Amino acid sequence: MKKGFTLIELLVVVLIISILAAVGIPQYFKVVEKARVSEAKSMFTNIKASQERFLAKGGTYTNNFGDLDIILKDFAGNDCSQIAPCQMKYFTFSMTANGAVDFSIIAERNEGSPARYGAYNIVYNGPVGDIFGSDPIIDEELLN
Repeated sequence: MKKGFTLIELLVVVLIISILAAVGIPQYFKVVEKARVSEAKSMFTNIKASQERFLAKGGTYTNNFGDLDIILKDFAGNDCSQIAPCQMKYFTFSMTANGAVDFSIIAERNEGSPARYGAYNIVYNGPVGDIFGSDPIIDEELLN
């Protein structure tokens, strides 16, 4: 009597592992990208709070990170107060302001985004707090 696995048994195990990998790997990349988006949303919250404090002091919103009472550091640890867009590890942040009416913070995804999402932007419109992506897939999968 011989002991061991038959070729069919081995093929079934390989097939099951392949199916699990085909389902699990895209979900893994989605979860990782959602975590990166949550970092951008956290940055939106910090910048918004600082913009509101700047509005309370000066009566208007600002376009310049250097005017804010927070210190933003880029991916290399340099101060972003003199740099127009602030390039961080996963996103490059920039701001536009419309006087005392409103402001927008744009987070542009740096290189390395998964192929499913490609290069995308996330926009925060303040003071209302609307957040939307540059693509419906971003809105549906990463911002909800």
